Amino acid sequence: MWFKLQKLVFFTLTVVLCNCGEVKPEALTVGEKKCDHCSMSIVDMRFHTQIITYKGKRFHFDAIECANQFINQKQIKPKQIWVSNYLQSNESIPKENAIIIQTNKIRSPMGGGLAAFKSHEDAIPFQN
Repeated sequence: MWFKLQKLVFFTLTVVLCNCGEVKPEALTVGEKKCDHCSMSIVDMRFHTQIITYKGKRFHFDAIECANQFINQKQIKPKQIWVSNYLQSNESIPKENAIIIQTNKIRSPMGGGLAAFKSHEDAIPFQN
């Protein structure tokens, strides 16, 4: 009986400690997932946006505007939002640290022209 209790305690502590770490964005490959708002395949990773809720549910979007509409329509409170760096699509930036611009020089998947950059200097050539 004592051994079973020890195993249960050990297992519980392992699960709790493994889930206490920093939450990071998932790396996707092109076409692997569909947008949770518009159901388009996510093929242009420069616009990929991820949301994670406080309950741990992840949502993936093909454009920043899809993520914004999803949050407003579902009235969810995201724990974290990551946007892809337009100039380096394999790099995710926390939305609160990103420079997000809207321009007609960039064609995003949904046509809103929203793109995220790591710095103001990176965004300057794309501004109207």
